[in-house]
Amino acid sequence: MRVLVTGWFSFDEVIATIGDELGADVVVGWLAEAGIEHDVAWAPYLQRGPDWRELDPADYTHLVFVSGPLSDTPLLRELTAAFAGAQRWAVNVSVVSDAGRALFHQVWERDAPGISRPDLAIGTTTPDVPVVAVAFAPPQEEYGDRSQAAQVRAAIEGWLGARAIPWFELTMDLFEKPHERFPLQVEALIRRADVVVSMRLHALVLGLAHGKPVIACDAIAGGAKVSAQAAALGWPIVLRAGEVDPTTLDAALEHALSGTLTAELAGAQERGAAGNAAAREWFTGLLAG
Repeated sequence: MRVLVTGWFSFDEVIATIGDELGADVVVGWLAEAGIEHDVAWAPYLQRGPDWRELDPADYTHLVFVSGPLSDTPLLRELTAAFAGAQRWAVNVSVVSDAGRALFHQVWERDAPGISRPDLAIGTTTPDVPVVAVAFAPPQEEYGDRSQAAQVRAAIEGWLGARAIPWFELTMDLFEKPHERFPLQVEALIRRADVVVSMRLHALVLGLAHGKPVIACDAIAGGAKVSAQAAALGWPIVLRAGEVDPTTLDAALEHALSGTLTAELAGAQERGAAGNAAAREWFTGLLAG
């Protein structure tokens, strides 16, 4: 017995969902526990495994299609026709048409007329990983040719994608048509991140204010306000323009997550409080004349 596990993630012609892969993970786990030989077919664009169109159907006794809508489509007809000699099962599917159901010998419906069952993704076992909040900066024309914002942003985005790091963008502008943006929205997001990667001064400041380690990326050749603010707050993780690449970002992330920066985080908050106190004394002194 040998099983080929497929799904919408097996086709170049469509983009599958994360849920499709999670459902397949559950089925693969069942096969592994049962000691049954199996392969997973992946769309060539994903580059994770064999393309079912290049496999010999005679090598498989069973074809299992996991998750998503089940209907009589050209892609499913092509797949099931290629494996006409195998037992064909569909698992965790939404049965859209009886003609789609007829392409398979056995079907476990996720939903169909009169049927609703839990999706297999509820059984996910993926590990917890750090979440990164990222604040990009625009070119900042006031720095002229010194600005390397485009290069730094490209390096960060490439690193995030290549390492499959879960991240979200911190947008720092007060207005994004058609809605206003308020500080509490940005700060709430920062509090939910594990690390902040920042090309912007205020994302650096707010990350430290909320006790989050920050990878400060100064996109201005020779350093500018981001580096100056890190120095003012005594924050050690600063990458300058020209230094931002996968190797330095890997090292910076490891340092940020090491748990060794407690004193530096507390020190940044203390320096900030002292700086605010000094600024207040200066300002109120001017008011007093």
